[in-house]
Amino acid sequence: MKRFILGLICGMGLTATTTVFASDTIQAYLFPVKYEFNGQIKQLDSDYTTLNYNGHAYVPVRFVAESLGVGVRYINSITEGKVISIKNGPTNVDETTKKVWDIQYRLNLGQDEKYVKELLGQPVVERTNDDHQLAAWRYDISPTSGYKYQGLTIDFNGLEQDSIGAQLIVYWSNEGKVEKIELGYKHPKSGKVVMHNVFPDGSTSEAIVE
Repeated sequence: MKRFILGLICGMGLTATTTVFASDTIQAYLFPVKYEFNGQIKQLDSDYTTLNYNGHAYVPVRFVAESLGVGVRYINSITEGKVISIKNGPTNVDETTKKVWDIQYRLNLGQDEKYVKELLGQPVVERTNDDHQLAAWRYDISPTSGYKYQGLTIDFNGLEQDSIGAQLIVYWSNEGKVEKIELGYKHPKSGKVVMHNVFPDGSTSEAIVE
């Protein structure tokens, strides 16, 4: 997500120096500042950078949003274009709706196992990494009593038959970081099964499964 935020705001890549350049000669500088949220100082995570361009500070959206307790998501939609969605978490909703929101707005590439378990708990199924396939975790959200499924792919039949509210597969890199995210769930309004994916640039997309 860091690469997207910097690219979106400044249209440039970060170099090893204190100056950032783009092909159109836009110039910005690293801007070391402290962040204060409701009177509390919070250290900027190493994954993020603050920039100064033309007298304005450009801050990492995800860091600020999550520090204020809201979620952020980068949507790359054919119909709506590229959108940064910032939302408060849902209230007075069922478990499936809450977990789907957590995954869409709080689960991102590059996060570690500790963060994922704090967010979602223990996975139902785990596969360790080897030479042929990525390590993966599966989460079953709101399964019915007696639900059984052994695969490490989304159970679309189970979703269509309401045997499970949503299902998540998290794939891990050799370094123990989230490398790929696949979420299947039934849309509450349309009743259609939807596939949610997160791409390497941090953008997300959703498609109806026919």
